[in-house]
Amino acid sequence: MTVETKTRPASAAAAQGPRQTARRVLRRLARPFLRRRGREAELAAALGRLQGELEHVRDRHGEQIERLEELVRELIATSESLRRAVAGHDDDGERR
Repeated sequence: MTVETKTRPASAAAAQGPRQTARRVLRRLARPFLRRRGREAELAAALGRLQGELEHVRDRHGEQIERLEELVRELIATSESLRRAVAGHDDDGERR
């Protein structure tokens, strides 16, 4: 084979026909579109994961707030109980 037979002449591209040329052009133009669609799909998946995580954090935060409020109520009840116990005794430690 010679170099001339290995390379395709310019007229060969035109001889392929409009369908082949259109297919080649479409493939070249479709690549950026497909990459963009892939990135959009990745972003949508990441957003879905983040929304799920945020919902989980919200639930946990609500549980933590409820637990802290319960602890505060217990501390207040304990401090009031101690105050009443101290108020019931004299400075000498005797009960009034």
